[in-house]
Amino acid sequence: MKAFMTDPLVRWIAAMLVVVMGLVSFVPGVEASFVPSDQSDRSSSPTSRQEDMATIQKALEQRLVQERLRDLGYTDDEIKSRLDQLSDTELHNFAAQLDTLAPAGDGFEVAVIILLVLVLIVLVLMLTGHHVRVS
Repeated sequence: MKAFMTDPLVRWIAAMLVVVMGLVSFVPGVEASFVPSDQSDRSSSPTSRQEDMATIQKALEQRLVQERLRDLGYTDDEIKSRLDQLSDTELHNFAAQLDTLAPAGDGFEVAVIILLVLVLIVLVLMLTGHHVRVS
Protein backbone atom coordinates (compact mmCIF):
# COMPACT_ATOMS: atom_id res chain seq x y z
CA MET A 1 0.00 0.00 0.00
CA LYS A 2 2.82 2.38 0.85
CA ALA A 3 4.48 1.75 -2.51
CA PHE A 4 1.19 2.47 -4.23
CA MET A 5 0.90 5.89 -2.56
CA THR A 6 4.44 6.90 -3.51
CA ASP A 7 4.04 5.89 -7.17
CA PRO A 8 4.54 9.06 -9.33
CA LEU A 9 1.65 8.15 -11.62
CA VAL A 10 -0.77 7.88 -8.71
CA ARG A 11 0.45 11.19 -7.31
CA TRP A 12 0.04 12.82 -10.73
CA ILE A 13 -3.51 11.49 -11.12
CA ALA A 14 -4.40 12.64 -7.61
CA ALA A 15 -3.01 16.10 -8.33
CA MET A 16 -4.98 16.35 -11.58
CA LEU A 17 -8.15 15.28 -9.77
CA VAL A 18 -7.60 18.03 -7.21
CA VAL A 19 -7.16 20.60 -9.99
CA VAL A 20 -10.23 19.44 -11.91
CA MET A 21 -12.42 19.35 -8.82
CA GLY A 22 -11.19 22.83 -7.91
CA LEU A 23 -12.12 24.15 -11.34
CA VAL A 24 -15.52 22.48 -11.26
CA SER A 25 -16.30 24.10 -7.93
CA PHE A 26 -16.14 27.55 -9.55
CA VAL A 27 -19.03 26.86 -11.95
CA PRO A 28 -21.99 29.01 -10.85
CA GLY A 29 -25.36 27.45 -10.21
CA VAL A 30 -28.09 28.50 -12.61
CA GLU A 31 -31.80 28.54 -11.96
CA ALA A 32 -34.43 29.04 -14.61
CA SER A 33 -38.17 29.02 -14.78
CA PHE A 34 -40.95 29.81 -17.21
CA VAL A 35 -42.20 33.38 -17.44
CA PRO A 36 -45.80 33.99 -18.47
CA SER A 37 -46.05 35.70 -21.85
CA ASP A 38 -47.88 38.71 -20.46
CA GLN A 39 -44.95 39.46 -18.14
CA SER A 40 -42.12 38.74 -20.55
CA ASP A 41 -42.04 42.24 -22.02
CA ARG A 42 -42.46 44.09 -18.74
CA SER A 43 -40.07 44.44 -15.86
CA SER A 44 -40.98 44.46 -12.18
CA SER A 45 -40.55 48.23 -11.89
CA PRO A 46 -42.03 50.29 -14.70
CA THR A 47 -39.96 53.28 -15.68
CA SER A 48 -40.37 55.84 -18.37
CA ARG A 49 -38.33 56.17 -21.52
CA GLN A 50 -36.91 59.47 -20.25
CA GLU A 51 -35.57 57.82 -17.08
CA ASP A 52 -33.96 55.06 -19.11
CA MET A 53 -32.42 57.59 -21.49
CA ALA A 54 -31.07 59.54 -18.51
CA THR A 55 -29.42 56.37 -17.18
CA ILE A 56 -27.85 55.65 -20.55
CA GLN A 57 -26.73 59.26 -21.01
CA LYS A 58 -25.05 59.16 -17.60
CA ALA A 59 -23.08 56.10 -18.70
CA LEU A 60 -22.22 57.68 -22.06
CA GLU A 61 -20.83 60.78 -20.33
CA GLN A 62 -18.01 58.78 -18.75
CA ARG A 63 -14.66 59.56 -20.31
CA LEU A 64 -13.64 55.91 -20.85
CA VAL A 65 -16.90 55.10 -22.60
CA GLN A 66 -16.61 58.13 -24.86
CA GLU A 67 -13.01 57.26 -25.78
CA ARG A 68 -13.90 53.64 -26.54
CA LEU A 69 -16.85 54.64 -28.73
CA ARG A 70 -14.65 57.13 -30.61
CA ASP A 71 -12.04 54.38 -31.10
CA LEU A 72 -14.77 52.20 -32.60
CA GLY A 73 -15.66 55.02 -35.01
CA TYR A 74 -19.00 56.17 -33.59
CA THR A 75 -19.96 59.83 -33.51
CA ASP A 76 -22.35 61.36 -31.01
CA ASP A 77 -25.03 61.72 -33.69
CA GLU A 78 -24.75 58.03 -34.65
CA ILE A 79 -25.08 56.96 -31.01
CA LYS A 80 -28.13 59.17 -30.50
CA SER A 81 -29.82 57.95 -33.67
CA ARG A 82 -29.23 54.30 -32.69
CA LEU A 83 -30.65 54.90 -29.22
CA ASP A 84 -33.70 56.58 -30.74
CA GLN A 85 -34.32 53.49 -32.89
CA LEU A 86 -34.62 51.21 -29.83
CA SER A 87 -38.05 50.24 -28.61
CA ASP A 88 -39.10 51.07 -25.05
CA THR A 89 -38.47 47.49 -23.92
CA GLU A 90 -35.03 47.32 -25.54
CA LEU A 91 -34.09 50.69 -24.08
CA HIS A 92 -35.24 49.63 -20.61
CA ASN A 93 -33.31 46.35 -20.83
CA PHE A 94 -30.19 48.21 -21.92
CA ALA A 95 -30.51 50.71 -19.06
CA ALA A 96 -31.08 47.88 -16.57
CA GLN A 97 -27.95 46.09 -17.79
CA LEU A 98 -25.89 49.25 -17.41
CA ASP A 99 -26.75 49.34 -13.71
CA THR A 100 -25.33 45.85 -13.20
CA LEU A 101 -21.99 46.40 -14.95
CA ALA A 102 -18.82 46.78 -12.93
CA PRO A 103 -16.64 49.19 -14.97
CA ALA A 104 -13.30 47.75 -13.92
CA GLY A 105 -14.52 44.29 -12.98
CA ASP A 106 -14.57 42.91 -9.50
CA GLY A 107 -11.15 41.26 -9.67
CA PHE A 108 -12.46 37.80 -8.81
CA GLU A 109 -11.28 36.30 -12.11
CA VAL A 110 -7.76 37.63 -11.59
CA ALA A 111 -7.61 36.20 -8.07
CA VAL A 112 -8.78 32.79 -9.29
CA ILE A 113 -6.22 32.75 -12.11
CA ILE A 114 -3.39 33.69 -9.75
CA LEU A 115 -4.48 31.00 -7.30
CA LEU A 116 -4.63 28.37 -10.06
CA VAL A 117 -1.18 29.31 -11.33
CA LEU A 118 0.24 29.01 -7.82
CA VAL A 119 -1.41 25.62 -7.33
CA LEU A 120 -0.04 24.37 -10.65
CA ILE A 121 3.47 25.54 -9.75
CA VAL A 122 3.30 23.76 -6.40
CA LEU A 123 1.98 20.58 -8.06
CA VAL A 124 4.74 20.59 -10.68
CA LEU A 125 7.36 21.09 -7.98
CA MET A 126 5.87 18.27 -5.90
CA LEU A 127 5.69 15.89 -8.85
CA THR A 128 9.28 16.55 -9.88
CA GLY A 129 10.54 15.99 -6.35
CA HIS A 130 11.71 19.53 -5.66
CA HIS A 131 11.34 21.11 -2.26
CA VAL A 132 10.75 24.80 -1.67
CA ARG A 133 11.99 26.24 1.59
CA VAL A 134 10.89 29.64 2.76
CA SER A 135 13.05 31.14 5.45
